[in-house]
Amino acid sequence: MLSRRTFVTAGLVAAAGAPLWSALAAPRARAAAALPLTLKNNSGSGTVYAYISGADSSGWPGFVTADGRFQRLPNPSSPVTPVPDYAIPLTGSGAQVTVTLTDYVIGGRVWFSVDRKLQFFVNPGPGLVQPGLTAADPNWQTNWTFCEFTYNSANLYANISYVDMVALPVSMATTGAAGAQAVSPLPDGALGNIADGLRAQHNADGAPWDRLVVTDASGKVVRVLAPGHSPVDFGGYWTNYLNAVWDHYRTTPLTINGQGAIGSYTGTVNGDAIVFAGLNTNGVPFTKPSAADIFGCASGPLYNSGGDARGAVAARLAAALNRSSLLVAGGGNQPDGVAPAQYYRDATTNHYARLVHQHASIGYAFPYDDVGPTGAQPVDGHLQDPAPTSWTVSLGPGAGGGTTPPGSGGTSAYSTIQAEAYNAQSGTQNESCGDTGGGVDVGWIANGDWLKYARVDFGPSSPRQFAARLASGAAAGVSGALLVRLDSVSGPVIAEIDFANNGGWQQWQTVPANIVGPATGVHDVYLTFSGSSADFVNVNWFTFTR
Repeated sequence: MLSRRTFVTAGLVAAAGAPLWSALAAPRARAAAALPLTLKNNSGSGTVYAYISGADSSGWPGFVTADGRFQRLPNPSSPVTPVPDYAIPLTGSGAQVTVTLTDYVIGGRVWFSVDRKLQFFVNPGPGLVQPGLTAADPNWQTNWTFCEFTYNSANLYANISYVDMVALPVSMATTGAAGAQAVSPLPDGALGNIADGLRAQHNADGAPWDRLVVTDASGKVVRVLAPGHSPVDFGGYWTNYLNAVWDHYRTTPLTINGQGAIGSYTGTVNGDAIVFAGLNTNGVPFTKPSAADIFGCASGPLYNSGGDARGAVAARLAAALNRSSLLVAGGGNQPDGVAPAQYYRDATTNHYARLVHQHASIGYAFPYDDVGPTGAQPVDGHLQDPAPTSWTVSLGPGAGGGTTPPGSGGTSAYSTIQAEAYNAQSGTQNESCGDTGGGVDVGWIANGDWLKYARVDFGPSSPRQFAARLASGAAAGVSGALLVRLDSVSGPVIAEIDFANNGGWQQWQTVPANIVGPATGVHDVYLTFSGSSADFVNVNWFTFTR
């Protein structure tokens, strides 16, 4: 399925909660039905297969073959009929194939599998049966991944989504009327870090987070499922949190801004439902949802009826529940009253989404993860161009879709760089880390201290944001600044984070900062610290995002 961030039709793309007609707000160039799509194998594996699936403009499912032609699937008389082999081999690490799309493809996916081919099937209708997310699926232990796209006369819209799972890294790049665009892949090591974090969370609270980790016969992690696809029901995981929310909003108003033309609605709990004045709930009241309702954002009281007012409120309520942001400061004003730094702070939260955002530079982790404060930086990884001239999709962390491979001995700026991986330092010490996933952090940091990271590769375009995983148990009145500098301890500052006590030396939070100076190519990166002469911050990791 296409992720629920967008409603995609033959000619419209509109953000979740926004009316579809908003996609027609301005005239635009039209995409021609001839688009070079380059598929690259940057995975390091010599055996990779690519597939391009979707539907033609009439809605009939099929595959695009290596010659660029759309092959309609047959309409079988019996269910679960095997699909012909439409694999596009990418033999040898570094191999690439360019397929020129000569037809529009709606609701499409570009798939990659490593070492063995994927198995697809077709049902009467016809309906394409894609690789599934249960142990009964024949592709269960195959190492595969995908990105999503729609290519029509209005635009190319393509995105990397972690709504269903996290798996092999995929990156993308386009050229066209919208200029050069790129989306970075999952950082090196992120899949393993997310898996380790979920196992640790299971050990902490007993919920079946560990069952979301899928391994092959050798024990290697091949994907991590979103909790909506958990093989084990989460049962009453959310019960205590929901009881606290419902009790709080019996006497405190909850305002949800539908954003756009929908407007705001304010309500309180009446009986067992949150009742918003003036909102027609279409016969589906906002009662307490189940775990499946919260993780899926589409069933029970969180049923989303599309681009109407109820749908907009349901989307934002679902996002607030996944983030456990209804009981924090400002939680009565959703989504504008809560900054992203306050998400996932409750012990009961969507820990899969928390870990995805901790370890991945882009990509939304549940339906409507794009909902956020007005003007907030989007979290998704998408490309959109009304008249694209090229599109590249790469498997692996290498070049060709959002990143440039580091030079000899270099480190990608868009990977998760562990603080203790410094090449030189002054004034700091390492210590055991209590953050999810454990490991080591760098502490005992005060004014004048610094950390050096050699040969960090930013690629040909500058990042937009820096983010660091920080904690502080500093005394009252003690604070300081983390300054990101290039090439020396006195080099140009490209980002700054001011920080003070946030609840404890192991109370970790991810803190973003905008890039204020350009950074391209390869540089030594210095984290320098100024402010109090007393220790004021610990650092676990940092990364840059475009």
